Order: sequence, then C-alpha cells, then structure tokens
Amino acid sequence: MHAEVLRGQTNQNGRKAKTHADFVRQSCAGGWLGAPAEPYVIAAWERCLRDYQLEPSGDPPSESVDNSTLEERRAQLGPLAQIVRAEMRRLFGQIAPSHYLLLFTDADGVILERMCEPGHEELLRRVDLAPGFIWDERHEGANGPGTCLHDRRPRLVHRAEHFFARNGRMTCSAAPLWGPNGQLLGALDTSHFDCPDSRESQLPTLAMVTTSTRLVEQSYFTGSFKDCWILRFHDQTDMVNQFHAGMLAVDEHGMIRAADSTAPARLGLDGYEFLVGHSIDELFDISLTRFFNDAQAHPYQVWPAAGRNGNLLYAGIWPPQEPPPTARPAKSLAPSPVEHARKSVPHLGDPVVAHNLWCAEQVMNRDIHILLQGETGTGKDTFARMIHQRGERRDKTFLALSCAAIPETLIESELFGYDPGAFTGARVGGMRGKVVAAHGGTLFLDEIGDMPLGLQARLLRLLEDKEITPLGRSRPIAVDIRVISATNRDLGRMVLEGGFRKDLYYRLSGLTLTMPPLRDRHDIEQLINAIAAEENGNVVVAFAPDAFAALRAHSWPGNIRELRNTLATAIALAGGRRIEREHLGPGFGGKPLPDAAATEDASPLAVAERDRLLQELKRRHWNATATAAALGISRNTLYRKLRKHGVRVGADGEA
Repeated sequence: MHAEVLRGQTNQNGRKAKTHADFVRQSCAGGWLGAPAEPYVIAAWERCLRDYQLEPSGDPPSESVDNSTLEERRAQLGPLAQIVRAEMRRLFGQIAPSHYLLLFTDADGVILERMCEPGHEELLRRVDLAPGFIWDERHEGANGPGTCLHDRRPRLVHRAEHFFARNGRMTCSAAPLWGPNGQLLGALDTSHFDCPDSRESQLPTLAMVTTSTRLVEQSYFTGSFKDCWILRFHDQTDMVNQFHAGMLAVDEHGMIRAADSTAPARLGLDGYEFLVGHSIDELFDISLTRFFNDAQAHPYQVWPAAGRNGNLLYAGIWPPQEPPPTARPAKSLAPSPVEHARKSVPHLGDPVVAHNLWCAEQVMNRDIHILLQGETGTGKDTFARMIHQRGERRDKTFLALSCAAIPETLIESELFGYDPGAFTGARVGGMRGKVVAAHGGTLFLDEIGDMPLGLQARLLRLLEDKEITPLGRSRPIAVDIRVISATNRDLGRMVLEGGFRKDLYYRLSGLTLTMPPLRDRHDIEQLINAIAAEENGNVVVAFAPDAFAALRAHSWPGNIRELRNTLATAIALAGGRRIEREHLGPGFGGKPLPDAAATEDASPLAVAERDRLLQELKRRHWNATATAAALGISRNTLYRKLRKHGVRVGADGEA
C-alpha cells in the first residue's frame, strides 16, 4: 500500500516537473502567455538552458565545499564576518517567528552563514540550504542569491520563477554586499521554503534585505579605514546621516583612498578610477586647507558642498577613529574636537560593537525603540546610557528599571506610579513612577523578559498611546519617552511559548542589537588595559606576560562584569606592583588537561585538530599571534579552539 502511494506521489511530482519545464522553455521562446513579467527571470532561465545546459525538470547538480574550505572562506572575511552575523541576528529578530531563513553567501555563491528556526536544520540540508553548498546559477539554476550575484543587483525570485521545479514553492529575496571600491563580497538572502503569498507581498522583505546589506557595507567601510576622514554626502541634507549617503575615505593628505558602492553614481561618475587616488579638491569646490580646517573645527556638521560638475550636494566629515601613520601637526595643546570625538568612541576596535553603535545612532533621535540582547554582563546597560548620551535627549533624564529586581506586586506602581490613597499602605503624597519621571528623556527597562504578562499590556498601551493613567487617577497623563529595553532571554521563543506578548515584542524591537560576548570581541586586549586603568584610578596597569595571556585566553562566562571584578581584585592583591599570574585566582593559568582527558570520547577529527594546534604552537614557541598566522586563522579563533580542546597557553612558552 505504501509503495503504491509513494509511486503515485512520484508520478504526480514528475508531471508537475514536466509542466514546469514546458513553462520555462516556452517562456524563453516567447510562446507562453503567463510568462514571468520580470525580464531578469527570463534572462536567468536562458542562461541556465543555453550556458549551463541545465534541465528544469531534473535535480540541480548540487555541489558543496568541504569543511576545511568552508572555514578558509569564512576566515577570508576577517572583521566582516562578525558584522554580517550581527546584522543577520538583528534582521532575523525582525522576521522571526515566521518560518523564514537567512543566508549569507560569498561572491562565488557558497553559503557561509545560515540562520533558521530550531528543528529545521536537517530539512534544509536535504535541499542544499546549508553552509558549504554553492547557490550560484550554474549549480541551483535561477534563484535569489545566485541571480543576485550574477546581475549584481537586488533580486526577488518567487515560487515558479525558480529554474528547477523542486524549488517552485520557495521565495528568495537577495541583495549584493559590496566592499570598498566596488568589490563584490557576497549576497544576503531571506528565503521561505514554502511561501503561499503573492510576489508583491515579498517586496518589503527585499527592501529589508537591501537595507541590511547597506548597513553592513557602511559599518565595514568605516571600520576598514579607521585612520581616514570619512566624508558622507547626499543631495538631501537630512540624508547625510542615514544609510543612503555616499561615503569617501580621505587620508591625511586629502587623497581619496576608497569609495563605497553608491559614491560614483551620486557624483555622476562612471567608475571608481575617477575617485580613488584623486584629491578631494578635484571633486568638490573646496581647497584642501578649507577642507581640513572645517573638518577639525566642525566634525559631523552638515554643510553645502558644490561638486566640480555643478551639482549641489550636502556633506559631513567624520573624524578618524585612529591617528594616521603621519599625524598632522597640532595647532595647540588643547584637545581638538577630533581628538575628543575619537576618545569618545567606546568600542575600542570591535566591529560588532561599532556596527551596533552606528545602527543606534541612525534611529536614536526617531520614534523607534531599541531592544538590546546578549548574555549577562556584556554591557547592555552601559550601551543604553551611551545611546542616551549621544542623542538629542542627552540633557534629559535617563532612568533605569530592572524588571527582575522588583517584586511582581510592586513593579506596576514602581513603573506607572499612583495617586495618594490609591490603595492601603500607599504613600501619603503618592508616587509619580519611573515613566513620568523619565518624561522627555529615556527609560531603560532591563531584564524585560521578566516583566509580568499583565503589565506587558499596560506597557504596550503606553508605547502606542504615549500616555499613562496612574493607579487611583481617572485622567491620563501624556508622556514623551524613548524606551530602550534589554534582555538575556530569547524573546522570540518566549513569544512562541506564550511567555511574552507578540505585539509588545514587535513594538519594543524597532531596532534589535545583540551585544557580543567578551570571548568573541576583537578588542579584548584593549578592554583589559582600559578597564584595568579605570579600576586603578586612571593609571596604566602593568601585567606579567603570563598573566595577560591567561586573561586573554579565559572564556569569561560573566563577560565584562566578570573581567572588571577580576581586575579590581587583582589590582588590590598586587598592591601597586604589576599583576602576576597568581593574582588572578585559581580559575586562571592552569596547566593543560592531560591528553586522555582532553580527547576522551573525542572524534578522530577533534583529536587531529588538537594535535595540529599543539604541533604548531611548539613550532612557534607558544606565540599565539605567530601560530594563528601560520594556521591562517584569527587569534580569536585560535583561542576558542584551544579552550575547546582544554589547552591553556601562557606567554612564557609553556602550555
């Protein structure tokens, strides 16, 4: 019986595939009335038939790279990888839970990153939607990321627009990701494997993906040229600070080192060769002296800028995050606005935190609420205060409330307040509550996932109506607040399980940012030195090499909070001398676990990886930087692998 059903399903699928194949071939020949309206779909089909010799009724000639090659391709991204992952987490928070998945491919169409709902991994692997599979047109026919990479434009490929019949229920919205000077880095794609909706319903999704790639591009651009002035420009003054603006990286001599993907078109030029290597005064009607004087005196200020072609533009200049190799001579001993701006940058060099800060700056002066996610101790409260201090409300009140620290019976009155006599035991004069107290400023709701469900409804009404009614009062009070919330819980999963209101979740997460754990931060060494100096009264702290290596290699489950406490204790124990390994306590600086313990029940692949790491470490005299370079991986990746295999490395040449 089961065999007959299976044969029937196979025959039905075969008939559908043949019908789809006829549809593809006749549409390309111009003989099908209902052919796709988008010319790029027909063009992609023609390439699949003519150039790649693919058969639409058959299976795709799937191909994937091995794990070693996949890791090499990921490593080649460098700092871009973390920026992409951070933006994918933000975007996935916007579209989940809705059965969509996110893909990031490199310029060859190889899937490097994927995000999907739990439990869908094996299903997606069976249809090649897993890291390592190649989704260019040659291997998967017309599809979102493949056609996007070929055309170098955002592309929506919906259901039957896919070349292969087996993909006929998918919808894909993909946009290219550009590096400086026109380098194609890859594509970001949002796909739904079984989408019943119309093609038009997917256009907002395509717009979201295109915006995400633009955010990544701008963050990567500024991070790649930290020693340059960043000139942002647009033909509308209010767009200079937005992601629509074009960007140029200008060195200390006024020469253009790089341009972003929008710059040539915005300046009316045909290519990057008319920009890179040219002086800024060749493009704008401004002398180099005037350019640098304005940049130093008024960083970030938007001013009219006449192009040499006569176009009127508006521009702003962002100061370097790092001093150039040959710094311009200072005119006075007083700190310039540029130096002040540089010192105020809090991320110290981590691309994910820099990307988060940039995103927050784009929305913090708009009626958009921000949700901060991340493990305990990653600095969500500090980041929230930083957002407030950099926005238009910096001179107004910043109030913080921990939803987990206040008993459920008191949190409502603490947040919304009450009038005198509202209930037995109420204060004689009443209490105005955190919301009213934060009027005009920012309210930071920490541990928002612990807010009771009943109170969530009142918070939602506050955000929608911008007014509250304290207990015991009949008339509402109008309030103007910006809400930043934070959590270390998975609110998307809580929504699915009924523990958090869906409507409130979407209202709070106008912009969702994920704070990286300390073990993944690129600037961990700078953080160690900076926090140590703070805990030591702004005096630089000296570390023994093995102590610093132990701090660097620690997994930091408590993140920045644990680091700060560890350093404060170590400074006290050191008594003004340099910090030695023994000042860090018993959790640091141990010898490596015995081989048997480290490799017990380990796979042969894991054993081989550990042996390779130890072999290269010994060859490089236990120098982590040299070892990482020899293995072709980042130092962060090396430390993660060492922790995984139970190897603790000191700077004194011993494991």
